[in-house]
Amino acid sequence: MIQLAKTKKTGILLISHGSPRDEANDAFSELTGRVAARLSSDNILPTFFSIKRPNIMDQVGKLAGQGVERIIMLPYFLGNGQHIRADIPAQLKQCNEKYPAIEMEFLPTLQGEPGVEDVLTERLMPYVDQDAALPGLGSEIAKLSHSIIDRRLSRNGSDEGTRAIVRRIIHATADFSFAESVRVAPDAVERGCAALNAGCTIICDVNMVRAGITSVDNEILCEIKSGDVVHAAKERGITRAAAAMEKLQARLDGSIVVIGNAPTALFKVMEIAANGGPRPALVIGLPVGFVGARESKLALLESGLSYITNTNFKGGSPVAAAAMNAIAVLKKE
Repeated sequence: MIQLAKTKKTGILLISHGSPRDEANDAFSELTGRVAARLSSDNILPTFFSIKRPNIMDQVGKLAGQGVERIIMLPYFLGNGQHIRADIPAQLKQCNEKYPAIEMEFLPTLQGEPGVEDVLTERLMPYVDQDAALPGLGSEIAKLSHSIIDRRLSRNGSDEGTRAIVRRIIHATADFSFAESVRVAPDAVERGCAALNAGCTIICDVNMVRAGITSVDNEILCEIKSGDVVHAAKERGITRAAAAMEKLQARLDGSIVVIGNAPTALFKVMEIAANGGPRPALVIGLPVGFVGARESKLALLESGLSYITNTNFKGGSPVAAAAMNAIAVLKKE
């Protein structure tokens, strides 16, 4: 199994302005606690810039006492006003002077954050008139859907290939967060299209991914239910998805691997390549889940393989299949 690189012990400060009202400060502290619980971290602390303690220096000192080597600070502010541009940086300078051995990074505010825009849109949607007649034909529905998606992606500065992949994923999921989390290697579209033109095999981790790939004529393989794979997985104490990739190892060279469910399959493909084995032309690595999925994607970004992936827990068979179908459509254009 590929091992992830050891990272520096990191603490995180979520910084609020601070309020004379205790209930407002308590609500912020509770929010920080919920974020920490979702990230399974004990080193995410609520911090107040003004009025309320603990302040930034207090919490930096607390984290320093816990032996952290790096502190990330996220301001819970909607705009880049005086506090962000001058007041908080002055406090950070004092922290740097007192704790020079600790790396400190100040993240941007929530200004311009697409998630905030999404919340506003969702809150206001019930109050906006929707009088336009709905189209009846599938082609018209798809065209209107793409138009809606493109309006939301208008600020995205990515290349056309990446935009086409993101558009297809959002169309399949109705989840605009993929516009921020998807990562496409610079050579991914070119390599994927060339591999399809050369008649490459497409290798899937699960049959749901296989069923969702509808835009190609290439051979599609999935061995997760094969008897010998089931037996090998049980005998060796590994997942069937990983055992299936081992069985298909000889077919990996020049293939397109599409993974939407099993991070163990993605780790196995990377392990084979890292050990000098066959290398796919492209790996679409979009497994979903809370155990190993994000880690496998971050490893893919560093693997040296050409990739389409994202950087969080989200993914799944529809997402992976959508990315593959987008490459197939780009090949035909």
